[in-house]
Amino acid sequence: MATSPKTSVEIEAELLERARQVARDRGVDVPQLVTEALEHELAPEEGEQPSVTCIGMFDSGRGDLSELASRDVYEPPPSR
Repeated sequence: MATSPKTSVEIEAELLERARQVARDRGVDVPQLVTEALEHELAPEEGEQPSVTCIGMFDSGRGDLSELASRDVYEPPPSR
């Protein structure tokens, strides 16, 4: 895991004690338990599509594709 800045959060004493117990049972520290819980809670919901991360990764060598697409000039070759 990459090192990142620490952040403080306020947690009720009872909840913190429960977190400490769960962390001990799992053999991890509380920050790792909190991170895993947040990752789980904030994960995409079932059926939700992840955001596209490949936009802009490739270069077609053409500088006019946006213009052509906006005018519906491009037509793919017919399927065989």
